[in-house]
Parts: sequence; C-alpha cells; structure tokens
Amino acid sequence: MKRLKLILVFGACLALLTSVGVAMATTGATTGYPQPKQVVSTAVSAPFENRYVLTAAGSGAGIRSGEMKFEFEEGSSPQFLVGISQFYVYSPTGEIETALFTFYPFSELPGGKGLKAPVLKVGASASYGQVTPDGEIRLETPVGDTMKGEIRIHGDGPWPVEFRVLGENQSTHGHPPVAKQLPEAEPTNPGWGANASEYEGEYELTNGAEDPTAKAGTLGAVIGVAQGLGVNGAVVTGGSMTVEGNPAIAEVKVQTGTSERDFTLTDLAWEGDKRTAQVHNEGAESPPVGRFEGSGGKGVVKGSLVSGHSLYKVEFQLK
Repeated sequence: MKRLKLILVFGACLALLTSVGVAMATTGATTGYPQPKQVVSTAVSAPFENRYVLTAAGSGAGIRSGEMKFEFEEGSSPQFLVGISQFYVYSPTGEIETALFTFYPFSELPGGKGLKAPVLKVGASASYGQVTPDGEIRLETPVGDTMKGEIRIHGDGPWPVEFRVLGENQSTHGHPPVAKQLPEAEPTNPGWGANASEYEGEYELTNGAEDPTAKAGTLGAVIGVAQGLGVNGAVVTGGSMTVEGNPAIAEVKVQTGTSERDFTLTDLAWEGDKRTAQVHNEGAESPPVGRFEGSGGKGVVKGSLVSGHSLYKVEFQLK
C-alpha cells in the first residue's frame, strides 16, 4: 500500500510540474495525490495557494535558486493543499543540479503560525515511479508577498528560507534569480554536546560506498554524489573517528578505495543539532586546511569534511 501511494504521488508530481513557474504556466491541475487522513482547513491553507520564487536560503542548504507552487488538489473533498518545487542545488562536486521536491501532506504548525509538510524527493528513484522521504518544510503564513520558513533536506538542516509570491502574470521564464545566501550563526558551545559522555569515544563510518561508476546507466553519478563523491572524485569507502581530550579533539581516518587520509579536527563546537570543527592535515598544531560542518546527536555525527579542494560526505556512529 505504501509503495502504491508513492507511485500515485509521483504521477501527481508530473502533473503538477507542468504548472510550476519553471514551465511558465500560470494555472494547472493536480491529480493522483491520495486523500490524507487529516486535512488542514481551507481557511488556514488558502493563503498559501500561490506560486513562489526563492529569494534567500541558509548557506548550508546549498540551494542556489528555485521556484515553488502550492495549490489545492483538484476534486478533493475536503480540499487539501499539495506543493512542488524545483531547486537548483550545489552538488558536492560544486556543479549545479536540479532537485525536485513535492510537499505532502500538510499539517498545521502549533499555535496556528503556519503549515508544515514532509519533503518528498523526486530523484534517482523516479525512474521507478517513486518518490522518497527527504526532510521537512515549515512555513509561516505569508505576509504581503513574502513567506518565510525553514527546510530540512538530505538529512541535514534546518535552514532558513524566504520566498516571494509571484503575481498572476509574473514568470522567471525558467531562470529564477540567484537567492541570497543567509549566513548561519556559528555555534559557540565547546565540544559536540552538553556533556563529554555524549560524544567522546570511538566512532565507525556508516556511509561507506562502492564506486558509483560500477552502477549501471546514468544513475552512477547520482549514486556517487549521494554516497560520498568528493570534489577530487574520491568515494568514501570506509573510515573511523576518535573524539577525546579537554578541549576535545577528533582524529579522523577516511578511506577512499585503496588510499587513506588522516585528519585532525579542533575547535569542536555545537548549537542545537549543528556541529562544526576546524580541519587539519598534519595534527592539531598545523595550520587549518578546511572545515567540518554538519549535525549530530544521540551518538551520530554527520556532515561535510572539507580539506583544501576535497570534500568528503561522512556519517559516524558512536560505538
């Protein structure tokens, strides 16, 4: 039943895509979204029925630009809101890729401050007629022609986002302007948690991958990016991390095929679920050569480790 529902949603995505601003149409109907168990009242959701262009996004989200549309499912009773977006995002290799997301089903934020919905990705699995859960979007009720909120995608975030309502006769003609990159507040709490016992110890890498070029067809590059393709073309196949000391220091080993790289992470800091650190190639006393930025909690640390021109997507689990 769940697979059938995902396929139905994917079919609806294709219908809705034809009505997103990128397609330069001002109207369009959606079909195929299953009736949700709970529906937000029309009075609450109606102000969100619009086309939008992204004007700003948290720098960590890696979203360069994008468009989005919310509308009511045609023929639904009671009516419910659905949405889709086309974002242009930076891949780990620095290239710009198209990322399609649909938002469904919507529910109301506490206190009636807005709406939230799961983010469903239309990506590599789309060739099999499926969408996959990828995060969550939370949006405040639009004020004038501005709508603010936050988004979680790719297992990270949340990041702030801001949108501008597009008028009935307005269009970006498939080329949305570059969104302003909002600087994120730097964590100031030392370590990677309130108590050292939460993060000190030995970790194992949990997102080791095979070489994506061994995968069939055009999905090879997509699979590689998703599982750790670095800027220098290296795929993370294994690794480990040890965190100890006061102040805490992390010693990281990253395996890329038959090669192994050693890194030292200093200036560990946290705020909420955000985790950051300075990256060194030759021990804690050597000059920093990059930065680690990601998220953590409950024995898990994951994110992007940048060293010079190389980027590694890593996920570690405390043993």
